[in-house]
Amino acid sequence: MSAPEQPDIDLTRRTEPLSFSEIALALGLSSRGTAHKWHKPPLQAAMGGKAPTNKPPLHAVAEALGSPLGPEVLESTRPRFPVEVVLALGKALGYLDADGRIVEEIRTKGRGRWLPAAPTTDPATKGRRVYINHLAQALGIRNESVEQSLARGTFTKPDGTDEIDRIFWWAATANTILANAKAPHRF
Repeated sequence: MSAPEQPDIDLTRRTEPLSFSEIALALGLSSRGTAHKWHKPPLQAAMGGKAPTNKPPLHAVAEALGSPLGPEVLESTRPRFPVEVVLALGKALGYLDADGRIVEEIRTKGRGRWLPAAPTTDPATKGRRVYINHLAQALGIRNESVEQSLARGTFTKPDGTDEIDRIFWWAATANTILANAKAPHRF
């Protein structure tokens, strides 16, 4: 007999902070380990035990929202994160849609680090971020073709990286790329 499936956590109605397990449920993650890594990524052995140079995603989003995390989160062995931070991170990474609901692709495929099904929203600027898969589809080519063109330096450089280091272009840049290629789609 298998354990009953736990219901999703609706972040649009939730008011109390979330644990790692609750973040995993709210975003459709397979385990709480990913949420933990978004708070404290593992130390890199190659870096002599030093912490990574980038802020962990949960911290970066909290900062972008102007919601600093206090010692009750940063120094706790059982931290709980504000709903608005988890909701914004879920949208920024593409785990949640614009309404704060789990993206169906997450529910059916349950993948970890993936390219989001739709453009995401930057927590700080609220700008739309377009990823390789979105541009490739709009251009009628494969993701690998964009990646190869980037490596050769023949594709427009990305505008930045998101909270888990996936490259993206702002919607305006993506639309310029598409206009130059005479592709009909726009973001």
